[in-house]
Amino acid sequence: MHFGGDRRFHRAGPQALCVKMRQLSCFALASLITASVLLALLSVIPAVVLASGTDTSSQAPLSLEKCISIALSRNLSLLKKQYEQQAARLESSASFKEMLPRLSTGYSYTGRRDAATVVIFGHPTTISGHDQFRWDLSIRQPVFYGGLLWNRYKSARIDMDIAALALAQARNDIVKETKVAFYEVLKDMKLLDEARASIRRLEAMLSDVKEFFNIGLRPRTDLLQSQVELSQGRLQLVKARHELELAKNRLNLVLKRPLDTPVLLRDELKEAKIYLPLKHLYNLAYSARPEVLQAEKAVKKAEHQVKIARSEFFPRVDLAASYSKEGVTPDVSDNPYGDHDMAQVMVNATWELFSWGKSRDRVAAAESRLQKAKAGLQDVKDHVTYQVKNAFMLWKDAQEGVKVAESALEHAKEDYELNRARYRQQLASSTDTLDAQSRLTRARSEYFSSIALELSALAQLEYAVGKEICDSPWPGFHPDGK
Repeated sequence: MHFGGDRRFHRAGPQALCVKMRQLSCFALASLITASVLLALLSVIPAVVLASGTDTSSQAPLSLEKCISIALSRNLSLLKKQYEQQAARLESSASFKEMLPRLSTGYSYTGRRDAATVVIFGHPTTISGHDQFRWDLSIRQPVFYGGLLWNRYKSARIDMDIAALALAQARNDIVKETKVAFYEVLKDMKLLDEARASIRRLEAMLSDVKEFFNIGLRPRTDLLQSQVELSQGRLQLVKARHELELAKNRLNLVLKRPLDTPVLLRDELKEAKIYLPLKHLYNLAYSARPEVLQAEKAVKKAEHQVKIARSEFFPRVDLAASYSKEGVTPDVSDNPYGDHDMAQVMVNATWELFSWGKSRDRVAAAESRLQKAKAGLQDVKDHVTYQVKNAFMLWKDAQEGVKVAESALEHAKEDYELNRARYRQQLASSTDTLDAQSRLTRARSEYFSSIALELSALAQLEYAVGKEICDSPWPGFHPDGK
């Protein structure tokens, strides 16, 4: 059998056949290269996608300590307090240097229209020319200022301490905010897990109802009731997801991260079993709360301000030494009218004897500010006492709530298992079983919420006290709560 193409092939001759074969070989080679490139790209693309997707999946869960570290390192208010502390420290250094010797130099030129002359025994004598140049070097040491310089330095040191306490207060604010946000995310994660578990229980219940309905053992109302409960459970699941997303956004905001940053936390939602005597909490707050320490520092600063005001009643004494050169040339190398250079040591004392009672009024004003600072200290202590007691009571209530919720959860578990078993044996209605499931879901949710509330209340109590409680043992302190 011969085709038309074959006949044309034979008519074309051997040369055309060779050309055709070369074209086919080139086409096959190009196809092979193209296929190889495509295979290489297909093998590379999944690796690239996998590498780009491992950033979030390979993240280690963040602990509470790590979250606090991140929040402290990125918070701008803390950075501002650090700059304020640095400025206060430099101001203190400058105040101290006010008591040290000062070295200064000066250079002056005086040009006169006429030369200065004096008449001695009827003969005019020139004592200075038309041009006069002067250079001097002096050193001055304050000797006695009535305590002014020393009390200024002590007051600046107190300002530095107050700035450090303000930094500690800002840190406590960030730590408390981070803890509350951290526990809120963990709580919402648990509630989301419980919402999913509730869906599984409701789906299992619906499956049982369908089986009994199909064989005529249960009415259609039981089936409809189970479907309604399942729909409501799914609605609660949507709400739980929404609440968890809001809590994650809040934590990312505290950590100064983009709001859409994935949040993966270590599960630290555990009951804190510690014993805290209220009396010792008061003492700890008075010695550790930054606001109390700031008020105490303010009283000490006001006392130094009184001493500063009283320093105006005393004389001020300086010790000075100077060396000067005068001449008629800019380099003060020649002075035909007198001594070329001069050195001297002086003791200067000034004392203001009468100023219409100005110093007395300043002392009275400083004493009034001292009394104000003392009243402020007592007011701060009263507020701190109230905050500690209030936080302590809330924490104790939260502890009791955990115990009640734990007991209710145990009962709810047993109640659900019994009603589920009785329903399978046709000894209980679907309403009883669905009610038991609702009670179990509510009990588990309240249990996790009560633990989160206890930990948040403990964070509030630590903030009221001013430091980590578990790191501050005292007589009667038991970390295990015994």
